[in-house]
Amino acid sequence: MRTSILAATLIAMTAGMIPLATPADAQGAEWCSRRKGNTNCAYETRAQCQAAVSGRGGTCVQRKRR
Repeated sequence: MRTSILAATLIAMTAGMIPLATPADAQGAEWCSRRKGNTNCAYETRAQCQAAVSGRGGTCVQRKRR
């Protein structure tokens, strides 16, 4: 019984956080990693981005400013 209550609570908490996720273009960092169709613009420097994709594949691109 406790396990099912815990599982239900975790599922509800996770579902409640989904709207808080921001699209990659809305993130404010300067550098973005691209890997398998996903973009993550969470890096202030190119070195941070390269460290994140190292050994995993992917590329780093400078974020386009509008």
